[in-house]
Amino acid sequence: MLDGMRMATEGMLQMSVRQDIVTNNLANVGTAGYRRESLVIESFNDVMNREMTGKGEVTGGGGVENRSGVRHYSATHQGQGALKESGNPFDLALDDNGKAFFTLQGANGEMKFTRGGSFKLHPSGHLVAADGSMVMGQRGPIKASGSDFKVNDDGTVVCDGKEVDKLLISSIEDPKAVDRKDGSSFTVSTPTVVAAKDFRIKQGFTEAANFNALTEMVELMTTMRNFEANQKALQSHDQRLQKTVNELGRVR
Repeated sequence: MLDGMRMATEGMLQMSVRQDIVTNNLANVGTAGYRRESLVIESFNDVMNREMTGKGEVTGGGGVENRSGVRHYSATHQGQGALKESGNPFDLALDDNGKAFFTLQGANGEMKFTRGGSFKLHPSGHLVAADGSMVMGQRGPIKASGSDFKVNDDGTVVCDGKEVDKLLISSIEDPKAVDRKDGSSFTVSTPTVVAAKDFRIKQGFTEAANFNALTEMVELMTTMRNFEANQKALQSHDQRLQKTVNELGRVR
């Protein structure tokens, strides 16, 4: 009976975490370059088999292991989202099956990586992301001059017919090292970043979030039903336990 209560409680906790993850996905359905997250639940045997065989890959997220040997963590899905034409010359999209990232430099010098190519031109002439982070080229921050801004398929930036720089497109070799910074940008905990080679830049396009909102809504409803089922199971075990204690303690 106590084991049943423990399992029902663990199920409620896991569904609560899953609900938070799915809700966050839905909140970012309109965020360019957003990467879907999901909850992965593994038993102790699953973890041990993967570690011993070297098969399987965790794509980011922190794990939580409880006494029953069940571990759950959030995993980031790196598939490419649909490319949508915006007509804005400063909007850029990567067409590479979701493998690489634009490289950004924050105000504090921190390097970040994103698929969200909704960029704009800063008054200083630098190409920047929505949060002000500078878009990096192979020679440093991209600075545009003139009135005709173009980006070739290979990432070469051309202003008024003159080559300015080439976008620094990064590939992260170890998916486990990727940590979400905010909606569509990531940081890397270990130096496993290399220059990407197999990609194509599409100017005037943005990449949509890589999930379907309807599918996430179904996932959310399923999660809520599972939470309620575990809640009812917990209440049932609690009532049985209460009845058992009352009857055993009754003096006849």
